[in-house]
Amino acid sequence: MQSCKNAIEELVIAEIDLQISHLPQYRRDQINLSEVAAYALNRLPPMYATSKLGWLRQRKKAATEMRSQIESAVRRALVSVKPDALRDSRPLPSQEVASHARSLAALQQILGAENASWKDIPSALENALLTVKLKSAVSNTYLVTGKREANAGRDETAFERKQPEISWKGRQVQTSVNPSQDQQKARDFQTYMVDVNYQFSNVLEKLVLSLAYHQIQKLHPAIAETVDLGEATAYVLNRLPPMYATSEKGYKSLRLRAREVYGKEVVAALKEAIAVCVEAPNIEKVPLPLARFEAELEDSLEQLSWILQRDDINWRNAPFIVEECLLKVVNSEMEWRKRSDYNYPYTP
Repeated sequence: MQSCKNAIEELVIAEIDLQISHLPQYRRDQINLSEVAAYALNRLPPMYATSKLGWLRQRKKAATEMRSQIESAVRRALVSVKPDALRDSRPLPSQEVASHARSLAALQQILGAENASWKDIPSALENALLTVKLKSAVSNTYLVTGKREANAGRDETAFERKQPEISWKGRQVQTSVNPSQDQQKARDFQTYMVDVNYQFSNVLEKLVLSLAYHQIQKLHPAIAETVDLGEATAYVLNRLPPMYATSEKGYKSLRLRAREVYGKEVVAALKEAIAVCVEAPNIEKVPLPLARFEAELEDSLEQLSWILQRDDINWRNAPFIVEECLLKVVNSEMEWRKRSDYNYPYTP
């Protein structure tokens, strides 16, 4: 979810990395890290936060008061989670793991732009397109020269040569996330991206979010305006046992159990959460530190839409459209526009 996040997830992932760091590579390759993380998270109290103050408070509590619990939970997970060829290997439903950060990670990989934030993606795309243009020009020169050599009788194999394969990866992209310039921003970006290589999801998140939304819609408009959807959701999630799943089968099983076993508890906790929000609305709430990267998202998508001349681009399909368009440009099947031609208040 973008409105609230479980602060303990990053600490569990960091602890997993620490505990497996001494293992040989072949042993690490055998470990399903997502299952290890889910096992540990299901045995630790949830610590959801929706604001900067709440996030810092939860992180501090988790890092100090719960350090030994996290170490123990991860240690047990590494011992208990074993490779099993018969275990259901079907992944979680795509909508359960889809996130802005995962789409960004996919774009980083496609464009060869490591550590690029959403702000950097338009620049990285334009850089890739210019690289294709340059390499295409060199390739065409190579072919023309070869044909001249063949016609002159100096190289009879020139006509048989294949055109060199063109890649859009090449020049390094300077990113806006630089630890030497802003350490806090770099740490926040690391947190934003921390779970993109993991496939786990707390099935309660979307369930509670949906129920909270419908409960708030039933309120009088004047009252509903005072209730923060994220705050109400986090309030409930912090009072329920986490239910992290890593497979389609586990997701369906836990979701059914959540409805059957915790349905009444969720409704009761939601009423309590709404009452708390109405009595003490958090009017001056400062968003999560990760929100700074979310704020870059819409601007980035607008620029991608302009460059590629695609009005249908969004955060979900951006990686697919960008790769598709790059392949078309390589094959000279589409035109693109420079950012400098766009009337956009963007400062590189």
